[in-house]
Amino acid sequence: QNGTTSMNNAPYDNDISNIKHNLPITSSITLSPGSNSFTSSDGANTPLQASSAVATLCFEPSGSRLVAGHRDGTIRFYDFHGMKPTAPNADSNSSSEVIYAPFRIVDSDNDPLDQTGRHVLTAIGPSPTGSQWIVGTTSSQPKVLDREARSTIYHFCKGDNYVTDASNTKGHTAGVTGVAFHPLLKDICWTCGLDGSIRQWDLSGKGRMQFGKLICQKVLAKCKNEKGQRTQIVSCLGAHPSGRKLVVGTACGSIQIWNCFGGMVSSRPLGAVYSAHGGTKPVTFVAFSTNGERIVSRSDLDDTVRVWDAVKMERGVGLSHRKFANGNRGGDGQHPPSILLAICLGLPALNESATCAFSPDGKTICAGTSVDRGATNDFGKLKFYRLPEEEKRPKTSKGDGATKSYKEGKKTAMLEPVLTLDVAKGASVLGVSWHPKLNQIAFGTSNGTIQVLFDRNLSTKGAIIPSARTIRQSDGLSELLRSRAPTGSASLLTSSSANANIIVPNALPLFREEPRATRKTKERERKDPELTKLPQPPVTGGIKTGSGAGGGVSFTQYVVESTNYIQNKNIAGKDPREELFKYSEGKSYVAAAYEGDVQRILAEKTVEEEEEEMKPKKKSRTG
Repeated sequence: QNGTTSMNNAPYDNDISNIKHNLPITSSITLSPGSNSFTSSDGANTPLQASSAVATLCFEPSGSRLVAGHRDGTIRFYDFHGMKPTAPNADSNSSSEVIYAPFRIVDSDNDPLDQTGRHVLTAIGPSPTGSQWIVGTTSSQPKVLDREARSTIYHFCKGDNYVTDASNTKGHTAGVTGVAFHPLLKDICWTCGLDGSIRQWDLSGKGRMQFGKLICQKVLAKCKNEKGQRTQIVSCLGAHPSGRKLVVGTACGSIQIWNCFGGMVSSRPLGAVYSAHGGTKPVTFVAFSTNGERIVSRSDLDDTVRVWDAVKMERGVGLSHRKFANGNRGGDGQHPPSILLAICLGLPALNESATCAFSPDGKTICAGTSVDRGATNDFGKLKFYRLPEEEKRPKTSKGDGATKSYKEGKKTAMLEPVLTLDVAKGASVLGVSWHPKLNQIAFGTSNGTIQVLFDRNLSTKGAIIPSARTIRQSDGLSELLRSRAPTGSASLLTSSSANANIIVPNALPLFREEPRATRKTKERERKDPELTKLPQPPVTGGIKTGSGAGGGVSFTQYVVESTNYIQNKNIAGKDPREELFKYSEGKSYVAAAYEGDVQRILAEKTVEEEEEEMKPKKKSRTG
């Protein structure tokens, strides 16, 4: 039975459809986009409007945070544990009595080397640990932010536009449409873009860099249409829960599954379905279910959401049948029921940012509807569809005709919504995310607001934490002090003096006691040569000793330097006696004692004669 309920008029506790399907929609909170005074960080100070449409949104894997990307290029971070309720402003688009503001607003166009102007944000993906965020925009250079979005860890490199082969470029050459981290590995991420390529990037710090930007590790695939011609990837990037497969949607209307492993560039997908939504309607959204057995797709030119069997699509079961050959190859969009499991009706999507989401058990689909821009009285709706249970194949004996009748009797299920909610007046419901652990649904609208649906019995944490807080009531004393607060330059002096640190006497370094020595402190002091008075180490390679001007030279070093030993180190093959004789030529200290008549030389003068010769000289000096 179909049910239509307005969020503004009636609760859902007594709704029959809600009780039957256990949908977490009994309560909700509204997240405001923030202040209108926020300006861009590219130096132009462009004012960014808070009413900009939500292009994409996603939960952190743990569910403690929600990140939303708007079409003005800003990223807004919401922390469920630190949210404080506030009253909406008079110019706010929210009809709720309490709203919750983001704790940080970041401008995605913060690349100093990119001078191509502002870009629309297209996709955001968290790492499996929640420590990083990968952001894709209409530029060809994605980027990776840290968890607090205070700094950009990596700027990705741009490819060469003049190279036709995408596998020979270092990055994307056109706008990025999808980004995703590996579900299990935090150092691997994938991106896809309008250039038709799926690329893998290494974030472990070992990847190649060029001019401070990360170069693509490898190209996983180059998407082509049914005729073998290059086509564009216009959808997001859906990763299999195991991280071994990727699914994308193309501009030619095909859904393609690609392998993530392999050293060569793949040119043939594991499985593909052409003309998924009929004709050449582009597939703008694809995603795997929580168990990876089903794929959901959506097109901005179609009013349906289609559910596919991923396993049979990969095997190509039923695609060669004559009845569905024309539909699979660019015909009217008919597909075998073994692959196309269900079609959800009544979901007009006028924006390429419109998405849908699987429930944690994979049995329910949630999707939003779009409204025309001038229809201010129409409501953007949130619809829920219950997928049919998979029928078991009957056991038949060999040669029995029951199998043939089973195949002929099976048809693709045409589903109507089991529950419809009017959630946004005069606005379209775009991005939808259903967290599998929290069991909470977040959706963004075209007027910039975000709502989170939950149930206090079926959901855990997340939006339940801030919903229990109330707005702090202002007392009379606070209002009196605020009214009498100084204005102008006096307020700056007062605020600076009020926020200054108060220094007490015991807090000064003069009166502060020395901390007790610990093991780390002792190890640090032991490595300090000045504190430990470490003696000067001996010279290992040079001649001069000492670090100052008074350094001395040892005797061995003097001999080595004087004999020019350093320049004449090659002494192999030389006679040592000949080398010694070279130094004794013309230098004889004992040869005079053995030349001529030895007796004459020894008896030439005696000691007494020498003494007599010295005496008259002494007398003459004294006289």
